[in-house]
Amino acid sequence: GPTPVPTPGPGQFVNPILDLDFPDPDTLKVGDTYYAYATNAGSTNRRASDPALTALADEDTLRNYLTFDLLTGRVTPTHPMFTWLLRNGATVGELADIASRPVPIEVMGLNFYPQWATRELHLAPDGRIRTRIVEKSGVGFEAMIEGFYRRYGVPIMITETSAKGAHGVRQAWLQASIAAVRRLRGQGVPVVGYTWFPLFTMIDWKYRLGRQPVEKYRLELGLYTLESFAPRYWRPTPLAQQFKQYVSNPAVVGLVDEKATL
Repeated sequence: GPTPVPTPGPGQFVNPILDLDFPDPDTLKVGDTYYAYATNAGSTNRRASDPALTALADEDTLRNYLTFDLLTGRVTPTHPMFTWLLRNGATVGELADIASRPVPIEVMGLNFYPQWATRELHLAPDGRIRTRIVEKSGVGFEAMIEGFYRRYGVPIMITETSAKGAHGVRQAWLQASIAAVRRLRGQGVPVVGYTWFPLFTMIDWKYRLGRQPVEKYRLELGLYTLESFAPRYWRPTPLAQQFKQYVSNPAVVGLVDEKATL
């Protein structure tokens, strides 16, 4: 059977083992309690393949806003996710305490990866509700940015975006996403910055738990590619020059209306 875990004594505790993908781990202390948190690897947008699933998709979308709604003191008894939080362990007192101490957001950072950002709820053949990745072209990018801006009324920073695939796939997304930023700026949405992440070849998070050679976990997402592992050599892809052209010609991405707040 499993190895028994000793009962911790006063001032002692048992370290939990997180046997899962837990990227960018950190801890937060609130009073005498420590909370572990990590990058959210979930999808950004939700869709429903059937009208009967729309309510569930809408609930998932609201959960994308929930952290920021809590932070800004919006989660009161009239909030659509208030009862969901109660059913999942929060107390009325805790939520009231959080709502009484709102923290203003000065800039909203958003991540978007077209191949993983949008998932659709659907009924599988076994009758269960499952999700599948859709809209890999990234058509939901603009709607996501505008949705967060309309909700919180603060400038938007694209903190991470890129596309997985050959140079042509990544070049197409760089061009499409920059064009989207230009359109949004033209409509008065203050997108104040844009980060292509990663800058170079990335080693997948799965490498930490995997057993294969590191080469098996390469993800070509960046502007530079790793030519070889020994010696290490970074070779610029066509995206590097394309990105430099955008940086050197701000008119391509439009101007930010610094007064555009709601």
